Amino acid sequence: MDLDQQKLYCQVLAQLLIIDGAVTDAEHQFLQDAMDRLGLDAAARQDVYNHVNVDDPIEQKIAALDPEARRQLTEELERAVIVDGEVSPGERDILDRIRAALEL
Repeated sequence: MDLDQQKLYCQVLAQLLIIDGAVTDAEHQFLQDAMDRLGLDAAARQDVYNHVNVDDPIEQKIAALDPEARRQLTEELERAVIVDGEVSPGERDILDRIRAALEL
């Protein structure tokens, strides 16, 4: 993944984590760990935070990712949604929308 793909990947992940209106310490750490794995520097991380909006059409972000990034993201989202111990209706909705966009 190039840097733009990495940032989109993290934006989708962040959008899922913030949809219920509260980001737990575990969710924050999960996002930080993903950014660490992708090697995002401070500027790229800030760009991710600056471009996350729960009202953004997540389907457009998914469509912009390459197939391998989509596969990895799907796996990561499944882990992210349970990191705080519960799946909110908003989180479930985003997962359903992502699955539909990926035709899973």
